[in-house]
Amino acid sequence: MQNETNTPTRRLVITCQSGLESLVKRECERLGCTEIITTDRLISCSGTDQNMYELLTWSRFSNRVYIELVSSKIEDFDTLYDTLNGLKWTDYLTGKERIIVEAASTRSTLEHTPTIQSVSQRAIFSTLNTPNLTNGIEVHILILIIDNMAHILLDITGDPLHKRGYRREAGEAPIKENLAAALVAFANWKYTTPLSDPMCGSGTIAIEAVMIARNIAPGLARHFRVEELRFHDSAVLQQVQDTARSKIYPSGKYTVTASDIDPEMIRVARWNAKRAGVDGDIIFSVGDYVSSPTSEGIIISNPLYGNRLQNNQIDAIYQRLVRDVGAQWGGFITSHDIGKNGLANKKLLNGGEECRFWYLKG
Repeated sequence: MQNETNTPTRRLVITCQSGLESLVKRECERLGCTEIITTDRLISCSGTDQNMYELLTWSRFSNRVYIELVSSKIEDFDTLYDTLNGLKWTDYLTGKERIIVEAASTRSTLEHTPTIQSVSQRAIFSTLNTPNLTNGIEVHILILIIDNMAHILLDITGDPLHKRGYRREAGEAPIKENLAAALVAFANWKYTTPLSDPMCGSGTIAIEAVMIARNIAPGLARHFRVEELRFHDSAVLQQVQDTARSKIYPSGKYTVTASDIDPEMIRVARWNAKRAGVDGDIIFSVGDYVSSPTSEGIIISNPLYGNRLQNNQIDAIYQRLVRDVGAQWGGFITSHDIGKNGLANKKLLNGGEECRFWYLKG
C-alpha cells in the first residue's frame, strides 16, 4: 500500500537482531514506507501514522519501533540540552509517565553515555515541568548519537515485538519468536510442502511458521505503548487491526508437525499453539529425533546444544540434521561447531549467543 501524496509522515526507526535487517527492510517496503535506510540492526524510514501502526501490528522480525522526534548535529552537552529542551514534549507525554532515558554513542564527541542520559533527563523534565516518577506508565526515550548526529527516539512499542502474547511457558533456552519467524523466512518454506520441527521445545518455530502461512499478523493479540501516549489515534489502529483480521487465511491447508523427546514440552507447545490460535494447524507428538523415521518435507529446528547434551548425543543429532537438511531442504540454528558439512550458513544471534543458521542453499 502506498502513502497518499499529502498525508503527513513521520520518521520511523526500527531495531532488530543482527542478520535480520533485510527481512525488516522488506516489511517496510511492503507497507509502503519510503526513504528506507538500513544500517547494522537499524532500519529507518518515512511513513504515515497508518504505516506506524502497521509496523507494530505486522512486523514479524523487529525488536522495537521508535518515532524520531528530531535529528540534529550535536558535539557538546549544551547543544544536547538545548535540543531536547526545545522539543514540545507535551505533544507526546502527559508528565505522569515514568521516563527511562537510554543512550548509545558511536564515533562521536559525546561518548559518556551516563552523562548523555543525565543531561537529556534534565532537559525533558524541565520542559514537562515535572519530576521523574517512580510509578506510572514506563516510557523509553533513546538518545542515539552516530558520527555526532543525534537522533532523539521515542519508543512506541512497550514490550519488545517478539513478545506476541502466546508464549507464557517455555523450555530451556527458548528461541525468540521473531528469530523463529526469520528462520522460516530464510529457509524459504513453500507452504504446500510439509514442515517439521523434530526438537520443537515450546513449539515456537512451528507456531510462527503457521502464523506466516495463514497471514496472521503477530501483533494482533498484544498492547503497544503508543496506545497510552498523547498522539495515539485509536481509530487508525482499529482500522489497521480490522484489516489484518480480514486477511487471515483459513486453517487446515498446511502440514506442520512438531515433536520433542520431552512429553512436558509437548504439553507446553500445545498450550502455546492454542493461545496463538493455531493449535488445529500443528500435529504434535512425543518422539526421539535420532531414532524416528525421516519425515517428509523440510526441517526447521533449534536443537539443543552446548552443555545441555552429552557428546555422543550431539554427534548423533547433528549428523542426522546435516543429512536430513541436505536431502530435504530447511535448516537449523546452533552455536555448536559442526565443521564442514556441505551446507551454507548465516551468522545470527540467539539469546545473545553467536550462532549460525545452517541451510541448503538453492
